[in-house]
Amino acid sequence: MAESGARSKAVEALLRKGRYFTRGVPSEDGRVVTREDSGRSEDFYRDRWRHDKEVRSTHGVNCTGSCSWRVFVRDGIISWEVQATDYPETGPDMPAQEPRGCPRGASFSWYVYNPARVRYPYVRGRLLDLWREAKKTHEDPVDAWASIADDPEKTSSYKVPGVTAVSFALPGRICWSFAPPLISTPSRSTAPTAWEQ
Repeated sequence: MAESGARSKAVEALLRKGRYFTRGVPSEDGRVVTREDSGRSEDFYRDRWRHDKEVRSTHGVNCTGSCSWRVFVRDGIISWEVQATDYPETGPDMPAQEPRGCPRGASFSWYVYNPARVRYPYVRGRLLDLWREAKKTHEDPVDAWASIADDPEKTSSYKVPGVTAVSFALPGRICWSFAPPLISTPSRSTAPTAWEQ
């Protein structure tokens, strides 16, 4: 029951966002926008593609982000986007690189305004507790990480064999200033031993 309530709140938030995309008077439930017009139905179509400016961008949806997109912005909100098709020629004996882009990238603007998107870094809750405890006793972040990684009991408390990190333990939200040391320290800690092998 709680899940359907949360889902309906998300739907309501999305419908409320819709009033920013189309000018007119929205109904109370946000599902219908009424506009008084001269009767020219093509105005509705033209308004859908109206934009204030065009910018070049790319998407970072678990890929290299090397596809160029033309993004059309209206009232500060992404209105629509289309693949850029002006890549340089590769040569007469090679196929052209266009079009680039994938369906996932084409729907990226929906991710931007999705109320359920991840906006803050998350870390496994148990690991976060261990990291905070280690930081209290070790001034150097590398030493703090080593105190966790070198202790099998601590390590097994936040790792479970055969279970992915995403599905295990409750995530804890951390602030942006706290995330970089926690992300980079394990690499800095293991790099010297990796080179020795």
